Amino acid sequence: MEIAAVVVSVVALGVSGAASLRQLRLTAHANAVPVLVDLFREHRSVQLAMARHVVYARLPSRDLSAGLDGLPGSERDLVRELAWFYDNLGALVAHGVVDIEPVSGYLGGSVISVWERVEPLVQAERAKRARNNLPDPNRWQEYFENLYYLVRETPPEQARAQTDMWRLPRP
Repeated sequence: MEIAAVVVSVVALGVSGAASLRQLRLTAHANAVPVLVDLFREHRSVQLAMARHVVYARLPSRDLSAGLDGLPGSERDLVRELAWFYDNLGALVAHGVVDIEPVSGYLGGSVISVWERVEPLVQAERAKRARNNLPDPNRWQEYFENLYYLVRETPPEQARAQTDMWRLPRP
């Protein structure tokens, strides 16, 4: 009789622990959903769409060696806003607030293409900050850079295909 009670207790403890873990995951997911919805909405905003246009259409012809100071004012503001958006998104992913899979699945292509176009500007800006003795100059856009590498590890196609709810065939 005592062995049966111990077995029942152990099974009950296991079931309770599994239910608690599932509840924690559901809570974390529920907290991340509004954050992701807001981020995706911001990415679709007119301002960030204009910023991406500047990055794709105008940045390649600009001298990026002066960092942000080398860009005309309106372009500088747009590029900075876009870079900060991805940097903030990278911070949320790096600290586990949101998972990389939905970010990569939805925004991964943009993360990769924007980073590859702005990287020379970021490197120039970091060098300028180092020359001006600003603290930790290499930290500027570090979360964006890290996000780029995370997306490369979990490319958009893979992130989408790994979800249980993806039905489209891979290209």
